[in-house]
Amino acid sequence: GNGCGHTLLTPHSGTLSSKNYPGTYPNHTVCCWQLQAPPGTSLLLAFGDVDLESSEHCAHSFLLLADPQTGTAYGKGGPRGTEAG
Repeated sequence: GNGCGHTLLTPHSGTLSSKNYPGTYPNHTVCCWQLQAPPGTSLLLAFGDVDLESSEHCAHSFLLLADPQTGTAYGKGGPRGTEAG
């Protein structure tokens, strides 16, 4: 299901959160945001509060940042094969 919570994006900044933040998000939810910077610029992501559920092979909770144009992926607690960075 949709695990996205409060989202506020402006041309220069924004805030993203999971559903029910700062409480626990529902089981079996997925949240995905696509962020894009104008050509010649970059994105700076600052994480203020990240709490990932510990599980074997990181099967239950993970954060994945990916650039589909370059195929680069950086993950924390991701499924096998996505742990990088």
